[in-house]
Amino acid sequence: MRILFTGGGGATYEAVYRLWRERYDMHFVDANPDAFSPELPRERCHVGPLGNDAAFASATAALCKKLKVDLLVPAVDEELPHAKDVARLAPGLAVMLPDSGYVATMLDKLKTAEALRAKQLDAPRTVTLDRVSEIGYPCFAKPRHGRGSRGAQVLRDAGAAGAYRTLSGLRDDQIVAQELLMGQEYTVLMAADREARLHAVVPVKVVVKRGITLRAETEAHSEVINACAAIHRALPTTGCYNIQLYFAPDRRVLPFEINPRISTTFCLGIAAGVDPVEIFLGNAAPKGLREFRAGLRLKRSWHNHIS
Repeated sequence: MRILFTGGGGATYEAVYRLWRERYDMHFVDANPDAFSPELPRERCHVGPLGNDAAFASATAALCKKLKVDLLVPAVDEELPHAKDVARLAPGLAVMLPDSGYVATMLDKLKTAEALRAKQLDAPRTVTLDRVSEIGYPCFAKPRHGRGSRGAQVLRDAGAAGAYRTLSGLRDDQIVAQELLMGQEYTVLMAADREARLHAVVPVKVVVKRGITLRAETEAHSEVINACAAIHRALPTTGCYNIQLYFAPDRRVLPFEINPRISTTFCLGIAAGVDPVEIFLGNAAPKGLREFRAGLRLKRSWHNHIS
């Protein structure tokens, strides 16, 4: 099985390669040739266009054909709407990704909240910035379309909202205001097969986060697992995706984002004993959720590579 991961300069791939190199034949593609970890063999690192480049689909399909890739795993938000075009241009290629309608909804943070509430699921109150008075201050503001905590900011008052509007350069309908959540943050790996049957839910307790998660630990948190399984039942989809949530002091589980792709803690789920590729391809028994190793810790630190 040959796999091509996009966003190959991401923080998770050094560990993914180390954990899976005896199991899968893996390659990595990124728009930045300097982004790849030195731990990845150079012959497995490839340069391609950005996800919002008009040439992304054709270039990625060509690379998949050249490498004889069996499975593409897109990992960058801007690429996700174009994944179906890559598959169309490379017949026989499987793409581990939720369905296109799910992707379109979850890439929009306002639509995500609306979809959860439409299914009577708990979710933080979320509105466009022009309706911020419905939530009140303090609240949390972020671009309606964005990733990696870019542009995320706590707004203390109307003056801060005006400054955010000016500094971001975004229109009010491009910004969401969300009720400020308190509690323990979790990032949860969700793994389903191509029939949208859920096989694994791996809650990862976030300890330190700076855009990406730096310190974290797998936890068999039954309330988080049950809430995430309920989200999947209400909004079923294929592939591997990620739910970001808070477990509030009143014991509510509040999902504030759903990323329709693998996350930077993907490697921790693998290390905990879950194989989303095996699950996606239908090589896992559909009975119940997979067990995983709880108490497994992730610790990311800097390495200084001088050459």
